[in-house]
Amino acid sequence: MNSVSELNTKRLLALTKAALYTTIPDESLFINTSEADWNEIFELSAAQGVMVLSFIGAMRLPEALYPPLALKLRWIASVDTVEKRYRHVSEAAESLSDYFQAHNIRMLLFKGLSLSRLYPVPASREFGDIDIFLCGKAKEGDVLLERIVDKKSISSKKHVNYSYRGILIENHHTFLNHGGDTFFHCSQQLEKHITTLATASVPVNENLLFPSPEFNVLHATLHMLVHLQRRIVLRHLCDLAVLFKAYKGTIDFVQYRNTLSEADLLKPADALISLSIRYLGLNPEDAPPYQSDRLLEDRLWNDLLNPEVSLPPDEKRSLLNVFIYKIRLIRSNRWKYELMFPGKFWRKILYSSFLHILHPGTIGRL
Repeated sequence: MNSVSELNTKRLLALTKAALYTTIPDESLFINTSEADWNEIFELSAAQGVMVLSFIGAMRLPEALYPPLALKLRWIASVDTVEKRYRHVSEAAESLSDYFQAHNIRMLLFKGLSLSRLYPVPASREFGDIDIFLCGKAKEGDVLLERIVDKKSISSKKHVNYSYRGILIENHHTFLNHGGDTFFHCSQQLEKHITTLATASVPVNENLLFPSPEFNVLHATLHMLVHLQRRIVLRHLCDLAVLFKAYKGTIDFVQYRNTLSEADLLKPADALISLSIRYLGLNPEDAPPYQSDRLLEDRLWNDLLNPEVSLPPDEKRSLLNVFIYKIRLIRSNRWKYELMFPGKFWRKILYSSFLHILHPGTIGRL
């Protein structure tokens, strides 16, 4: 990825914050914004998972500062696609919930669709799949899902994947990975704790559950930290900002920090909270206490905007080029892996190599 203009980064952040907090962007940032600048803002917003949010923010500007008409129409079309997808996913989730209810199984929705409820405009929180937890009846759910899904796809011990109405459904047997190359310290205790929080989730109607605030905040943090070893995007930080704002005064921050501390995850979690405050306007009074590490935060922010290794273009995605890309990516991300899992980098290498030997087809898969 080419280096992103610092000014256009500020512009994107201004648009995103305007959508998150229903405010007006700093108009002075957009005076004399060129067509090339607007195109860069749009491309960056799409890459960072905030394309809809940034459009909402742009439409809060005075009309004279709107993006060029051609780009505006392209943006509107993209937003319309996301909104239609959101409605389709929501309807599919309700259908699944009714199906499980008919078989005396309660379905917890978490991650994307659940988090979207906390955004000012739910459809502005972009996501692609439906994550469900069947409250201790995951195996029964697998049997039932196989009766109605389009197909079953590659799965893991953590979740079994299905395609339903063209949507990826992840039926979670656990919330965390246990074993392999992405397991947290004390992961079994952490799994038990987060599962307990899940069972205390808030009922929306007779059969559909959404997570409790405590679950949502902890799981979103852990999910973000898993992504951190590869790369996070701006959408992840938006989730933190939205969660802490929505749940102001309801989260036990002492318990939250103790749980992360016991799993040796407090340092990277603090960095993410600090970045949400610095760049997305999260009110420090709404956030948990944290220790700032400016060098780490700057390195994470630079990696978010300008990753060292970029995907090869479609026309150059040969088996050899994909393999080289994976090797370069592992090398460039070593510092993040050591941050998350100190002293276990070579275990990751051995584990990944073993998986590729067992499943040769994954070597050329991105």
